[in-house]
Amino acid sequence: MNNLSDIDGLYRRLNVRADMLYEFVILYHNYIYSQHTYEAENCNMMEIHTLTYIDDQPGITATELSKIWHKSKSAISQTIKKLMNAGYVEKRYLENNEKTARLFVTEKGKRLSNVHKAYDVADISQTTAYLVERCSEADLDAFYRVLEEYLKLLKSE
Repeated sequence: MNNLSDIDGLYRRLNVRADMLYEFVILYHNYIYSQHTYEAENCNMMEIHTLTYIDDQPGITATELSKIWHKSKSAISQTIKKLMNAGYVEKRYLENNEKTARLFVTEKGKRLSNVHKAYDVADISQTTAYLVERCSEADLDAFYRVLEEYLKLLKSE
């Protein structure tokens, strides 16, 4: 495979799937950062999932969230600031430790997190039903197995 024609042909065959993956990533990224209405509240998915993660892991820090979400501490801090300004999250400091802020949901934040969980259960169920109509359960299981391995690959780089 040393001539440009061979390389070009192989590239075209391999790139079909890569292009599909790129398109999926771009469209899903746009979906994540678009505004969604959860009852009367508008949040993007990053904000609402951060809120729910804080609800599920009370006392988590911004640094821990940045590692979990693979985002810079600055990006996570901006999301937390939005959630705090909206009255969904509050910071608390442990006694004798003014350095590390722990994050907790407020009552308002807890209500929105519960609305989000109900929304996600319905949405994930509906999406799964749509996919199972077009693909088999085995196909869907295989997709998630491949996705799991792809994530391991990306995290190891």
